[in-house]
Amino acid sequence: MIIAIVVFLGMPVSGNAVTVEDMDRNVSERDTSFYRDFFDSVIYDSTAGLFRFDELWNRISFRKKQALDINVYDEVPDSGFFVNRHGKRQMSISDLKRGPETGAGPDPNGPWRVIKGKVEGVSAGFFIEDSRGDQYLLKFDPKSNPEMATSAETISHKFFYAFGYHIPEYYLIRFDPSILSVDPKATYYDEDGFKKPLTQEALWELIERIPKMKGGLLRASASKLIRDHKGYMDFDGRRRQDPKDLISHEDRRSIRALRVFGSWLNHYDLRKGNTLDAIESENGEAALKHYLIDFGSTLGSAADHPKVPVAGYEHIVDWFEIGEAIPTLKVVEKSWEKKWDKLNRTILYPSLGYFDNYHFDPAQWKTQLQYGAFNELTAGDAFWAAKIITGFTDEEIREVVSTAEFSDPKNAEILSEILIARRDIIGKYWFSKTVPLDDIRLFHSDGNTYEITFRDLSVEHGYVRPDETIYRYRMSVSNSGKTGTADRTHEFTTSSFAFEAPVLHSGERAAFQIQLKRGKGEGWRKPPLKLTVALGERGLLELVEIDHGK
Repeated sequence: MIIAIVVFLGMPVSGNAVTVEDMDRNVSERDTSFYRDFFDSVIYDSTAGLFRFDELWNRISFRKKQALDINVYDEVPDSGFFVNRHGKRQMSISDLKRGPETGAGPDPNGPWRVIKGKVEGVSAGFFIEDSRGDQYLLKFDPKSNPEMATSAETISHKFFYAFGYHIPEYYLIRFDPSILSVDPKATYYDEDGFKKPLTQEALWELIERIPKMKGGLLRASASKLIRDHKGYMDFDGRRRQDPKDLISHEDRRSIRALRVFGSWLNHYDLRKGNTLDAIESENGEAALKHYLIDFGSTLGSAADHPKVPVAGYEHIVDWFEIGEAIPTLKVVEKSWEKKWDKLNRTILYPSLGYFDNYHFDPAQWKTQLQYGAFNELTAGDAFWAAKIITGFTDEEIREVVSTAEFSDPKNAEILSEILIARRDIIGKYWFSKTVPLDDIRLFHSDGNTYEITFRDLSVEHGYVRPDETIYRYRMSVSNSGKTGTADRTHEFTTSSFAFEAPVLHSGERAAFQIQLKRGKGEGWRKPPLKLTVALGERGLLELVEIDHGK
């Protein structure tokens, strides 16, 4: 009780719902920047981690903890962090292409009032308020790479929304700069970091850095501003002022799995500065909703220039790579350097930046800043994310890419092929690290006979042949967590198996450990898939737990 009062100090502790006013009063605002994120990740967290002996031991011994934001069926329930979308119920093509957008973006007729210059990030941009009173952040492409950053943001935010994350509204727009006017109170930061009044002349200097379309129009990504936000979300710990934030973020599958989702779209700029917590009311109760923002540095884009070849292969300061190089004192050519040389060190498609699938290794892909949550990724976490990614068909990927509206159709085709290839590389790899069975169901056949059916996702997606797979299961009965004698092993080759129900007394459960092996060279795969059944109210067995392992 004392702990609860300390954690939720100032919040209602009775059955009363938490109001927006309660949250606004008790949840403090906080800001960050790339440099603070860099310091926290490279200096503070790396040093502090040496004194967290339990975490250090887990890393040395390669021990992983089970995610805590999952249900008994090994899925992530809806929350302020994540909402099941395409992975649970296939979204229509039109819904995938729409993404989180609910309107049409800024009023195209103008006028638009520029209220301040963009502060954080490297791409050119500024904030506007349209004639409806809605506020947007406009971001543009670099002159050397027209369509690159705006395309990356348009495509990637729709995919992250379809995965299930909370994403603001982003609109791909074209407009005549003559509809812009500068608010007298507007300010911006110059190239030296000094705050200055934003004049009409300064605005036009910025516009001169932006590529022009036919007729002098400007192409931009317009993100609708989130009101009542309280700053960034951490990838570890909890926001203790939020009564619903009860699980440390590094123990959330929805946070850990960003490493897998990020690898597909090359979102190497996943960091707390690109998140936002906002107070929102749902069903009369207020809660923090945790948003991912800023997707201009995904795919081949680094916002104001193409990605450098090392992006996705090493952290900005990569202690592992440094540690490997020091003993030999040798300059070793890396795989990303070989790839860069193969392309004659040139960007072949300026509107795509630097993005391909040569030497792409899902296990080795890295964000530019290191976060402990991504190191906690388990086989079960990765399977869950890979299952969602491989759920996108070739057609769906091409349709989402089409929303970038490339002027050259060849760019859309090339990008689609890269994403399709990376999808399959991710599926093949992570499905090989667990027993990739999904849509598991228990049926009562007759009498004492039951049947369990499933879909083998590696077989379903064509990564392996059905005839090269052998499955086996072992059943045991447990009572109050104590496991009894295991039944003998049963082998089978189809996507289902029948069994005779064991005699279960009150409090007892039957557990199945399912393994598989592919071809002659592979042994029985670990960790096994664990299924648990128990007697239901009607006296029949029910599936009560699924666990794909750590």
